[in-house]
Amino acid sequence: MAELLLKDIDEETMARLRAAASERACTIEDIGVRALRFAFGLGIEDFAPRDRQDIATLRGVWNQGENQAFREAIEAFKQVDSGPSFEARAARRKDR
Repeated sequence: MAELLLKDIDEETMARLRAAASERACTIEDIGVRALRFAFGLGIEDFAPRDRQDIATLRGVWNQGENQAFREAIEAFKQVDSGPSFEARAARRKDR
């Protein structure tokens, strides 16, 4: 495992790191690694405090696995060989 030394961390960031570590009963270093993984799309745990009324919180966020599953499910619709259902009704009306 590699090591990384961070310098000049501002007080507000350090306070949030401490709070997150305390809430999760782990070390500040562990929180730092998790936060970096999340920032680079490698983890799913978001450490940013959110306002409960924030639209981003209310709508939810998909992780990479959920996003991939959705894309795979959508691919099945590309295999359907028919057009929209209203085309058949429009053709019947023209025949009358």
